[in-house]
Amino acid sequence: MNGEKMTELILTTENDGIIDIQMNRPPVNALNLELVEALHQEIDSHTNNGAKGLMLSGREGIYSAGLDVKKLLEMDADEISIFFKLFWGLMAKISKSPIPIAAAITGHSPAGGAVLANFCDYRVAAKGSFKIGMNEVFVGLEVPKVIYRGFARHVGEKHATNLMVLGKLMDFDHAHEIGFIDELVDPDEVKSKTFEWLKSLSQLPPSAMNRTRLNAKAEINDLFDEQLAIMSDGYAEGWFDDEVQSRMKYIAENL
Repeated sequence: MNGEKMTELILTTENDGIIDIQMNRPPVNALNLELVEALHQEIDSHTNNGAKGLMLSGREGIYSAGLDVKKLLEMDADEISIFFKLFWGLMAKISKSPIPIAAAITGHSPAGGAVLANFCDYRVAAKGSFKIGMNEVFVGLEVPKVIYRGFARHVGEKHATNLMVLGKLMDFDHAHEIGFIDELVDPDEVKSKTFEWLKSLSQLPPSAMNRTRLNAKAEINDLFDEQLAIMSDGYAEGWFDDEVQSRMKYIAENL
């Protein structure tokens, strides 16, 4: 690939109109305010400047470990509100993108990492002893309807209910078997296979392809339109629940 550009948090690479937006926050790409803002900016910039498709990727062995719990525990109510508005807005932006976005899942992807992948159009993941899933219930957080519906769209109602109610992570083989991961490939092929999928879409009539792609996600995007503010506010309020704080502090102490 060519056209490499390095920033503090994002590494971008362009190839034939396909942009790889690589999360680059060592060691585990934990999602803090700055990384979420950077993802917003990169998606907007490339979408508005003629990109044909976007690849959202991670570092070797890790896609994203989810929310940066340690940083979020330091935030006050106003800061948490700002963070969750941006994080929920990022989910909606990915889901409603006017061009395809595919996840190149390079390694572990629990919680917030899986949530971002959930709203991408396609998911290619690395073979290996990695875990993925949305374990919000395990840490005391409700799974909102739009996340559940997005997941059920990929894996079906039974798998979505069982996994989300129990707050369970799954290995990549199982995620592939039930349909959450679309392709499971050797680690050194994750980005090339993701690029191939995006390239195949870019060769179709763009208007018809993108309208059809968004039609397929209309139910999910309607939920974002109807409930985005409610969901982000609810998460911000729920963050300070005693049970959630206790679980999050335990997690932070054991990272």
